[in-house]
Amino acid sequence: MTRKKILLAVCGSISFYKAFEILSELKKENFDVYVALSEGVLKFVDYHAFDALCEHPVLCSKTEDWQEGLNHIEYAKMDLILVAPASVNTINKLAWGVCDNIFLQTLIASDAKILIAPAANEKMLTNPITKNCIHILKEKRKAEFIEPVVKKLACGDVAKGGLADINTIIYAVKRAVTADNFYENKMVVITGGPTIEKIDDVRAITNLSSGKMGRALADAFYMLGADVTLISSVDFSVPYKLIKFDSSIGLKSALDSIRFKENSLLVMAAAVSDYTPRSRYKGKLKKEELGDLWTLRLGINNDILSSIESKKLKKIGFKMESDQETALMSAKKTLIIKHLDAVCLNILDSVVKFGSDDTKITFITKNSEIKLKQAPKSELAMQIAELAKSLF
Repeated sequence: MTRKKILLAVCGSISFYKAFEILSELKKENFDVYVALSEGVLKFVDYHAFDALCEHPVLCSKTEDWQEGLNHIEYAKMDLILVAPASVNTINKLAWGVCDNIFLQTLIASDAKILIAPAANEKMLTNPITKNCIHILKEKRKAEFIEPVVKKLACGDVAKGGLADINTIIYAVKRAVTADNFYENKMVVITGGPTIEKIDDVRAITNLSSGKMGRALADAFYMLGADVTLISSVDFSVPYKLIKFDSSIGLKSALDSIRFKENSLLVMAAAVSDYTPRSRYKGKLKKEELGDLWTLRLGINNDILSSIESKKLKKIGFKMESDQETALMSAKKTLIIKHLDAVCLNILDSVVKFGSDDTKITFITKNSEIKLKQAPKSELAMQIAELAKSLF
């Protein structure tokens, strides 16, 4: 992430303490974080508590100092404002332009993109007046709301009013500052993880794929604003749609269920077994019955990627090779045989291996070969997403 300036605006919600974790996570993501506190939150905590975590002076009614640049005009000059947790009081006042304190003055003075993560009693949030104010903020201010979650609230009710999960909030922030108009609402489907081809009820043929590259790619396209679906054999907690599969048949079934839109993108990063057992045994095979030597019959698997034919979408495949001398030729052959628009080539070495966090990739099309240097998979995923734009 580039070092973007973010104002974390904290309201007087009972969940104010989660703002400490949000602040910490934003700093880990290399954001330049500023903090503004409402009058309400000062009833719960002293501003010095945030001062201890923040690299900049905390703005509130007790600290305002025009001589030092600690005022609502300076703190309005941000790349993004995150109101979390957001109280109903602040939501309603902001919608109607009320700025009777330094906190609201800062929000009103800024033209930065604004994310609002409410945390309040459900009846307060669903009150017609509040709903109207939320509508106003969405329409007039182009504010984006991070939906609250169902949980047991401070009042004892179990309802939709709890602050969204911290990871969901961080995802929303990263998406807000990296969104690319090219990918806005573009349908992108990514597959990831190993296939698990069962032999009997307890044994299977699989591989060492971790699913990390698929997850990194899905994250990258989501951050850029795409409508993402991740089809994965590895379970992840993500803010976009996740479809689980186990076997190659399950993967094919999941892909067949997708209704691709015009100009969609399919990125096939799943490690699909080349061979599958010819017979599936019920129960557990016993070694006493199999003997000292057991011959397992395998048959070549169906080529899932080649079977997906649609003029609506572009297709990117992944190819892993171990021979440096023949890898490029093999990848180019795959490009043609499987009717792909691009191939991401991995060549196994001390860095490129299953489960690693870093990798190296050569992005191959019919007309080019672009080598992406060793980097974390999250960084390479963003580079791949940028290169994929040239396919359309």
